[in-house]
Amino acid sequence: MPAGFFGGTDVPMLDSLLSYSDSPYWLVLIVIISTFMLEDLAIIGAALLAASGKMMPELAFAATCVGMLIGDTALYLLGRLAHRWPWLAHHCRHPLIDRQVRPLQQAPWHQLALIRCMPGLRTFGYIACGVARVPGWTFTVANVISILLWAAGLFGVAFWLGQAYAEQLQAWLWWLLPVAVVLFFLGQKRLRARLEAEA
Repeated sequence: MPAGFFGGTDVPMLDSLLSYSDSPYWLVLIVIISTFMLEDLAIIGAALLAASGKMMPELAFAATCVGMLIGDTALYLLGRLAHRWPWLAHHCRHPLIDRQVRPLQQAPWHQLALIRCMPGLRTFGYIACGVARVPGWTFTVANVISILLWAAGLFGVAFWLGQAYAEQLQAWLWWLLPVAVVLFFLGQKRLRARLEAEA
């Protein structure tokens, strides 16, 4: 057994595991996966990583856009699959999906732009795109444009704030992040309940 395997100072495996946190590829993967859960917070987080020098700004922005595109496309395909799978079609019967189907059929470009501006409701909106049979080419082009515009605006503001207030943000980040997540969930829950009541 090599010296230092237990309790020694030579622990190359541990060092390599710890070094993953500073690897740009590891950070890219984290950013992409985080967009599947909290899209807007993922954009802000990626911008702050770029502002702190952990990632190149171009790489951080590209990772958020790729993650958003993958997540949105998966939801769209889920909606399309509902036409072939009765069990899935039954579970896609939701007021927030049903109310968007007709507008998507009548004016898909306009409705897709609105969906991008509705955090917390995008999951239902992109499933509705598939249910409404929005053409794949129309969905992809409109979605890419909306992703680039939305992410660029949010990323740019967060990146600028991250550079301008780097020291203050570093000191308060671990306190602000949990508060932001809780407020985000409460806000989305309230908005969703109101829209479901209206539907």
